[in-house]
Amino acid sequence: MPILILICLLDACLSQKKDQQYFEVTGLQNFDIKDIFPQNVSDKQKLTLTLTYKDGEVPILIICEDQPKNNTLTNYETIQDYNCMSDINAYEQKFQIQSISLTKNVKSQAFQKHFNIYQIENQNMFVGAYSKSQQKYLMSAILQSLYNCGKDCKNGGSCFYGICECLEGTFGDDCSIAAIDINDQVKLSPDKLYYLSLSSIGTTFQRILSNQIPLKQKYYAEKPYIEEGSLLITNLLQLNYDQIYNCRNLTKALQDEIKIKQDAYFTFKIYSQYDVNILINNNQDNGLQSIMMMIFIPLSVIFFLLFACCCVKFYKKKLELIQNEKKVEKDAETSILNLYLPTLKYSQAKEIIQEEISEQESYCSICLEIFTLENDVKMAYCKHIYHSQCLQLWMKKIKICPLCRAPLDEKTLSSMIPLKSQTLIEQISSKSQLGNNKQTIISLNSLSRLNGPNTQNAFQHLNYQRSLVLVE
Repeated sequence: MPILILICLLDACLSQKKDQQYFEVTGLQNFDIKDIFPQNVSDKQKLTLTLTYKDGEVPILIICEDQPKNNTLTNYETIQDYNCMSDINAYEQKFQIQSISLTKNVKSQAFQKHFNIYQIENQNMFVGAYSKSQQKYLMSAILQSLYNCGKDCKNGGSCFYGICECLEGTFGDDCSIAAIDINDQVKLSPDKLYYLSLSSIGTTFQRILSNQIPLKQKYYAEKPYIEEGSLLITNLLQLNYDQIYNCRNLTKALQDEIKIKQDAYFTFKIYSQYDVNILINNNQDNGLQSIMMMIFIPLSVIFFLLFACCCVKFYKKKLELIQNEKKVEKDAETSILNLYLPTLKYSQAKEIIQEEISEQESYCSICLEIFTLENDVKMAYCKHIYHSQCLQLWMKKIKICPLCRAPLDEKTLSSMIPLKSQTLIEQISSKSQLGNNKQTIISLNSLSRLNGPNTQNAFQHLNYQRSLVLVE
């Protein structure tokens, strides 16, 4: 029992309430809340003011910085002129409950308009109600937690951190205003509210109607008051890229402030006296574009993959062709070298020369390794001997004899063999067998001593750089 009493006292301390009944009153009435309106409202509290009526002419709940001087506060424009606040949507929709909350926390203008939660400007503000005719209504004030909603959330909405999170197609600070999705319609009916969710369209929107009708078109994030806005008479419902972009940006800014998901909406309030048909619906074009995109994107991916495969295949084929060409060139060089300078054993090369090998010729001048009798060697027409593999590697860089610089290109080698059936080694061998073993080595300094024209022509043709060998 003591615990229950303590809880009740604690609740009474945190939630202070005042009610005042008005009977058959007209004009502007004051609602005194100074006795429950503390000088310092906690950051975790808000003061919620409520007006409740049952039937008859609808009174309007107002909160102003100063008391208005006349009794014409009957619409949004005059309320704005006097810098007053009111629950415009509830008043214009003739709901039985109007509610406004006051808080110490600073909120944006968009937040205040959307959720009827306003910042306290001063402690002496005017709170009251205005009615054109004699009315009976109840006004209440309650100091409650900032995280309690001023009204019960309707149409499936949920209260989060003191504001109602509404489902798609419901509007107002308590989600009490229901609208119709214009995307699903083939005609528009009088006095109906339609909405367009920007999440369901692209960058444009268009509807062409059968007749011109009066309507109000606006984006909800900027003007959350359903009945307010400029009245248009048109047969075209159209949104361009800039309008859609601005609406999305305003909605995102509001969502970032309240930390609750908000959808971007355009609203259309119809004021015609008859139904109008929708003649052209650009959703059909959007559907066709969506189908085209669904076809185009997979085809683009397939073509890209095919192109990539073709490029890889072409690259591999080209690389293989280059490698084959290099291999063919290498094989051709090897074949030419083997044709004119066949591979011999070192012992065979010694027999062909048939003279004592000098110390310089007892090792390979390229790798500087001493020959053995079983080494594979090649002997140039200048009778210089090298390892077969060493000479092949050497001639890939330069086609001259490493010792005497004698040319070893194909043209020079072929000119040294007058008979196609004989290689250079066979010529040397045959000449040696006939007993013609004398060789004359002529240096560049002694060329002038040779008067024979044939000898001079032969030396000029071979183009020796250091010394030339003439085989007679």
